[in-house]
Amino acid sequence: MGELWDKLTELSNSEMYPFHMPGHKRNTDSSMSTNFLFDHDITEIDDFDNLHDASGLLSTCQKRANDLYKAGETFFLINGSTCGVLSAVSAVTKDGDAILTARNCHKSLYHVAYLRNLNLEYLYPQYVSGYDFCGSVNPKDISEALLDNADIKAVFITSPTYEGVYSDIRKIADIAHSHGIPLIVDEAHGAHLDIAEGMPEGAIAQGADIVIHSLHKTLPSVTQTALLHVNGDLVDRDRLKRFLRIYQSSSPSYLMMASIDDCISYMTQHGDEYTKALLTYHDQILDAAKSLKHLEVPGYSVVNDPCKIVISCQNTLISGLQLYDLLRTRYGLQPEMACKSYVLMIITGMDTRKGIERLIEAIEDIDASIEARAKGACPKESVKETRVDEIDICNKVVENCYDTSDFKPLVLNKKMSLKEAWDSEHEYIQLDNSVGRISGDFVNLYPPGIPLVVPGEEITESLIRSIKENLAKGLNVQGIKQRSQIRVVV
Repeated sequence: MGELWDKLTELSNSEMYPFHMPGHKRNTDSSMSTNFLFDHDITEIDDFDNLHDASGLLSTCQKRANDLYKAGETFFLINGSTCGVLSAVSAVTKDGDAILTARNCHKSLYHVAYLRNLNLEYLYPQYVSGYDFCGSVNPKDISEALLDNADIKAVFITSPTYEGVYSDIRKIADIAHSHGIPLIVDEAHGAHLDIAEGMPEGAIAQGADIVIHSLHKTLPSVTQTALLHVNGDLVDRDRLKRFLRIYQSSSPSYLMMASIDDCISYMTQHGDEYTKALLTYHDQILDAAKSLKHLEVPGYSVVNDPCKIVISCQNTLISGLQLYDLLRTRYGLQPEMACKSYVLMIITGMDTRKGIERLIEAIEDIDASIEARAKGACPKESVKETRVDEIDICNKVVENCYDTSDFKPLVLNKKMSLKEAWDSEHEYIQLDNSVGRISGDFVNLYPPGIPLVVPGEEITESLIRSIKENLAKGLNVQGIKQRSQIRVVV
């Protein structure tokens, strides 16, 4: 176990009586179903340090994490990567500053832009040819943007993306540094990178100034645990620590911090074992996918990250949401998310061989069912038994299958600042009546939380069409009220 958990266990087994918070008083004799957590749950007491001014036990734990990732300095995050993004951007900007950011960044980037009244200059990653997701950020685009706007104070990108696409961080870092500004990389989905032999190189090693990791996304740690790493001297670390204190809870969970420390200890000791399992599972899935006739699982040339398995149903008779529901209800496999033409699965070195085999069998079975439908016959033996309310590949055909062959990212005109628009008086109107109006709120596809429109941007016919397509596919479109109403500035 990690040092922090061992220390909590020692306290739990001692005679020390708690006349302090939390209110459960480490009493595990109650009838509550969560009482097993109480004996290790404490607040900042003697011998247990303070996250916001770490100088003892927690300082040692953070150093151990830094030894694994080899950054300049590493900080525990118990408010998830979200607070890391808020803190990082706040640390390198002042109110009203400009920041260069990829449009496909997580909504937390937009939230800090609102809080700091930042001017967002966008980079538009091209969609991956033949698939419905964003590719990498082109370093050339960054170079040109920085030459065009000398007021930009930092560059912010996401790598790997939600679907597992890497950008060339080393080139991007060199470009940013040539202009004397820091590069922040939201590597929330890449905590597994560069920690063992055989794993791809991560943003820390490639020269990013601040890197944010969500441990819980791909490593064995509880939800909401994350790390922030800082390198070099372009970031004022005292200022960064100030914003970490602002955006993190003043009562950090020792259970979460113990999970972080235990995760770091585990990966330090078993990183090679984890990596070997992950890469083996990934290769098994790709090998099995070679025989598919309709579904497709793109390899490393498209999806660079080994933790991401994209199952594309492009050019089939089913949508991503239907494929998602099939995997979940018929095969008992819960995907990470569904998009218009694909399903995303996350695998890690903590998966089991049986789980991977079930996924492979399910993909093969669904593909065989699609093949039977394509031939005009769907023998009962080719499809597993299912309830009548579940999707039947043989009979249910998607109308107007989404075609991404000519898909282009939406580029919308900014008419007001994000902060001004979000704070303005507003009204809700029908989507069809909103062309030319200024958006008063975000419209996001969730997950992963990337905005289709940002407050202050002009609503276009293309945007409305995109929103309607997503709604028609049954995807989770946040920011649209019932009866297809959108919030606009009055």
